[in-house]
Amino acid sequence: MSATSEALEQAVTALIEARTALDTAPGGRARAGVDQAFARVAALLAPRIRYFTRAYGLWADAEEAQQACAIAIHRAAERYDPARARFTTYVTWQLRAELQALRLRLRGNPRCGGGNGAATLSLDALVDVSADMWLADPLAEEAAERGAADCLAGLVADRLVADWAERRRSRNGERERTLVRRQLTASEASDRLNESERHVVRRALADIVRHAAEPH
Repeated sequence: MSATSEALEQAVTALIEARTALDTAPGGRARAGVDQAFARVAALLAPRIRYFTRAYGLWADAEEAQQACAIAIHRAAERYDPARARFTTYVTWQLRAELQALRLRLRGNPRCGGGNGAATLSLDALVDVSADMWLADPLAEEAAERGAADCLAGLVADRLVADWAERRRSRNGERERTLVRRQLTASEASDRLNESERHVVRRALADIVRHAAEPH
């Protein structure tokens, strides 16, 4: 266990004990103890909260994200069972759920066309269904699809360039092949090419397009 995880475990234990003390003997001192213990947990989680706030595209709504994360921390401390998971893992589920719900409230659900009618993830509903429910990362599917698309594009580019190089049979084949492959998959044309290289690339791309359009 990392030093941060261990410190977080100790901090949440102190928070739970402070809450128990407040329930047993309500008063200003006990309430201050809860606030101090909560502040310690929140401080340890601050880097993670900043990371998730950026990851969920909520940096412009940082104040609301902070409030959502405070709710997540309170809920995690209330429901935490050290026999089932470390607090560092459990609170991460809660933070992601609250930030995902906030993002859906603010941005809508793009898969459903957005707007106020978009479905919102309910952490309470997940807990009611099963306390063992793992929360899926809403960014994972998008990243996986993007990675798959990039991989497929790379394979297609390799095949197109290999076919072009076979037709050209140039003495500078490997160098030109690398040049064309790089330009074919670049998001925008490079300004660093010299005139000779630009000539090779233009002719290569024209040849690739022409042969790709031919029926097979």
